Amino acid sequence: MKILVLAALLAVAGPCAPPQAMTASVNVVASSAVRVGELSQLVVKVTNTGPVIPHLGLVFRTSDQWYARHEMKDLAGCVVAFESSGFDCGDLAVNDSRTFSFSGLATGAGTFHYELALRELVQPFDWVNDHADGADAQTWDETVS
Repeated sequence: MKILVLAALLAVAGPCAPPQAMTASVNVVASSAVRVGELSQLVVKVTNTGPVIPHLGLVFRTSDQWYARHEMKDLAGCVVAFESSGFDCGDLAVNDSRTFSFSGLATGAGTFHYELALRELVQPFDWVNDHADGADAQTWDETVS
């Protein structure tokens, strides 16, 4: 009887494989030195190398968030997702590649450190390119004078 129950459980659990990890290649190019009131740019190219990424989030993992340090002029088809500290750029299909070109006027002087990682902005809120020691992140500094 116990063997029969165990066999039934294995038969049901067998088709349930863990979900495929979300992966993507990411390239970031950003202005590194501007003056207050000048146009600054942030360009993020993402190529999906895994399954569909629902509600691709470009998420800032430091207290410096690019959209908060600039008067946004071009959101590159994305929306600011304040609750997620980033941009919600919609779904990214399998093998799809998109380039997001953001622009904004620098609003305050200082040196700012940005750390950008990708994640899905719907449950279970998984990170893209996630590893045991954390998700891959793109980092850069911007000095506004």
